[in-house]
Amino acid sequence: MHRPISLGMTLVLSLALLGSSLSTPRPVSAAAHLYSSGQWYAEYFANTALSGSVALTRYESDINHDWGTGGPGSGIPNDGFSARFTQDVWFENATYRFTYRSDDGMRMWINDVLVIDNWGDHAAEWKTRDYAVNGGTARVRIEYYEAWGTALMQIGWEKLQSGAVWDALFWNNTAHSGNAVHGRRDAAIDFNWGTGSPDPKVSADNFSARWSRTLGFQAGRYRFYASSDDGVRIYVDGQRIVDAWKKQTLPNTHYADISLGAGNHTVTVEYFEEGGNAAIAVWWDRIDGLRGWEGRYYDNRELRGAPGMIRDDAEINFDWGQGAPASWMASDNFSVRWVRTFNLPAGLYRFNARSDDGVRLWIEPSIGDIDLKLDHWAPQTLTWHYQDWHWLEGQHTLRVEYFEGNGSASVQFWWDYAATVEAARAMAPSPTYRSTTVIAPAPSTPAPSAPGSGGPTTVQLPGPWQGEYFATRDMTKAPVLVRTDTTVDFDWGWNSPAEGIPANQFAVRWTGAFAVEGGRYRLTTSTDDGVRLYVDNRIVLDSWRPMRGIRSTTVQLAPGQHTIRMEYFEATQAAKARLTWQRLGP
Repeated sequence: MHRPISLGMTLVLSLALLGSSLSTPRPVSAAAHLYSSGQWYAEYFANTALSGSVALTRYESDINHDWGTGGPGSGIPNDGFSARFTQDVWFENATYRFTYRSDDGMRMWINDVLVIDNWGDHAAEWKTRDYAVNGGTARVRIEYYEAWGTALMQIGWEKLQSGAVWDALFWNNTAHSGNAVHGRRDAAIDFNWGTGSPDPKVSADNFSARWSRTLGFQAGRYRFYASSDDGVRIYVDGQRIVDAWKKQTLPNTHYADISLGAGNHTVTVEYFEEGGNAAIAVWWDRIDGLRGWEGRYYDNRELRGAPGMIRDDAEINFDWGQGAPASWMASDNFSVRWVRTFNLPAGLYRFNARSDDGVRLWIEPSIGDIDLKLDHWAPQTLTWHYQDWHWLEGQHTLRVEYFEGNGSASVQFWWDYAATVEAARAMAPSPTYRSTTVIAPAPSTPAPSAPGSGGPTTVQLPGPWQGEYFATRDMTKAPVLVRTDTTVDFDWGWNSPAEGIPANQFAVRWTGAFAVEGGRYRLTTSTDDGVRLYVDNRIVLDSWRPMRGIRSTTVQLAPGQHTIRMEYFEATQAAKARLTWQRLGP
């Protein structure tokens, strides 16, 4: 559940579920001179249009309304009412994040500027709006209506800390010359405007932009990426590291590596659009080795854009209280994604999480696509959730995602292990956190072993493979290159696999014949992007879509020769393809 936050830090209001007609905002009531610090002047109407005589007025110091199927008070119906709340509020000269929901319509003005417009019949859903407020006292007016059913409205705000957003400026020319025509704050550089414009003040063609922010980095080596239509440049502490200042179309990805010391660094991105489509995305990865969980921390609740911080977390066991994961991050409205690959001993696993607020767990399983195991992606007080026993064995990648709304921030993730069904039945669920770091991460390179030997080791299938390379993702056309590959184990990065093959939007088909000992075999692919696997012309694994990850399937093979065919396509950015197998038994 979402908790009200006290006035002075974040103001919380609550509003309702369905409504009908719009009305023109009325001037503020003549009672405005009675407003006092911390007091909202509330006017309730017995209709949805804030029209006619006020049926109920009162002062409310902490408005947090969840009326359910009831109403706000005497003379007001349970359905078909509206309300107006007004107060003079002191703001610093800063950007504030407004978090709100209502059932039904709600809108808010600051000094007669419409900041939130959610005026319509709808169920309650949390939304956010960042808005730069001029410092000083401002008249805040919030209007709400309830049509029928449940009535609820909540709204709160807090100042964003420095560095929590990008400072963006836009010019109506391609050279950043003269005065900017528009400025704003952006949570991420991740835009595809098509043939449109970033803002009505900015022309659809021949414009430029500059984004800048200062944020903290842990010491390490980082790779900065940019994809754009048209030109883009990236600077770190004034040093230009990516320079693709030219007219170009998507798909494209440019990148550069840089070592950064611990502390604050300023990142600046410049962009121009000359004609046609307009798009830009900028992000970065940490490329030196991490021993634990790779933790990516974002300055928004949607895991969107480039992470504000990438660090090595030994375990997911954090209680930040009212604070933030780093001193330069905002204490509310952030999110984290942790990823780690494990070699799991065969057995049963119960996954646990305790969080305030949302948490979810994804697993790349033995068979099929990424599997969602825990899904509690909603504001909540510190709550324990668990997903009961799953049989797992071998290499699996776990992804834990978390977001913090406001108030306290806390998240823990762990699992219980049982080697047998009997042991699992004897182990009751418990909300007590336990460390899971005793299981070693998966090795990057499996130990070699002869295929068909009956051992448990995962190995590459020896060649020869016939590799057919296509200059598009359409494999019905003739390949532009046919060659013999000794193994299917390639990591091309952002490069082309061979001359005549583009770095993006290509495909490969590998075919090989293998004499095997009869038994059960696990075939595992690790690709970026799509993959299909056939055994004797029968499809056994199908993940033909842009993605990055490990896929496995188990097949029963009779003794003798079998034909294995792997088809792969690359969409954009990184390209890799790998195939291994493991004999599980007779």
